Amino acid sequence: MRYGEAVRRTLLQAAFAIAFLATTPAWSQVVFPPGSKVGLSPPPGFSPSDNFRGFEEKLSGAVILTLELPPQAYGDIEKAMAAPALKKQGIIVEKREALALKSGKAVLFIGRQEADSKILRKWTLLSSTPAITVFVTVLVPESAKTTYPDAAIRAALGTVEVRDSVPIDEQMALLPFRVDELAGLRALRVVAPNTLVLTGGPKDTLDPREQTLLVISAAPGGPEETPQRDNFARNLFSGYAGLKDIHILGTDLIRLAGQQTHQLMAEAKDAKTDTDIKLVQWLRFGNGAYLRFLGIARADDWSDAFPRFRAVRDGVGPRQ
Repeated sequence: MRYGEAVRRTLLQAAFAIAFLATTPAWSQVVFPPGSKVGLSPPPGFSPSDNFRGFEEKLSGAVILTLELPPQAYGDIEKAMAAPALKKQGIIVEKREALALKSGKAVLFIGRQEADSKILRKWTLLSSTPAITVFVTVLVPESAKTTYPDAAIRAALGTVEVRDSVPIDEQMALLPFRVDELAGLRALRVVAPNTLVLTGGPKDTLDPREQTLLVISAAPGGPEETPQRDNFARNLFSGYAGLKDIHILGTDLIRLAGQQTHQLMAEAKDAKTDTDIKLVQWLRFGNGAYLRFLGIARADDWSDAFPRFRAVRDGVGPRQ
């Protein structure tokens, strides 16, 4: 081990000991990784990861992985985590114990695992809550086990909490594009990892009879040649569920923000009420991917909705 690395490790161990013994507010504060309903108070040195859902301590390579599963998954996972079954996967369970959490009951598995010829200390927490099953895994290299001993990891896992929802702004920050202008529309829903639904009304509904909707999504691919883009856009356009008599009024190629954009205008009727509906689809091509905008509104709201759709469209750009 190099001298500089040894010094940094010694300082980290000292900082951890001080923080752990002092139980400072930073130690007790629950942190939720971006986009996650599962949070905890990580040991000193850990921070939310930019590469996966959880936390990491880059000096030692230790990680904390969080996973949200359906509530009914708890029973099957608990059965699958029997010691003999885990041993076949190279996981040796040394201890299994119950753990009381703020969010519900939990079982903690403590042991070790060999991966890529390296021995890792491993803690796995399985928790049942009314909304989700929580699965948290902590992996610490043997070289860092004195820095992060069992007591420290157990204390951190004892702080696991589940929040009711993830703020919409936090969800939007994880999309591959940014939205600089909402034009009076409201973020209704994020469908991870690449879709945002905006609405012009107060209700949490996807019914265009009730309020304006604009769906923005990003996807890789798309044709490189201009002649192919019209067919691609027409094939991609599928209207909207619950509509009938969908008729494409026309298509055009326009240039926005230096990128070629395909515009498709259409009209339809609501399948139940025959309400007149209008639609617009924009496909912005570039850099081996495309952005799709699908705007939907009642015909009598179109004069107000369409300028809003354009304003939002012009304010969408790549995530920096």
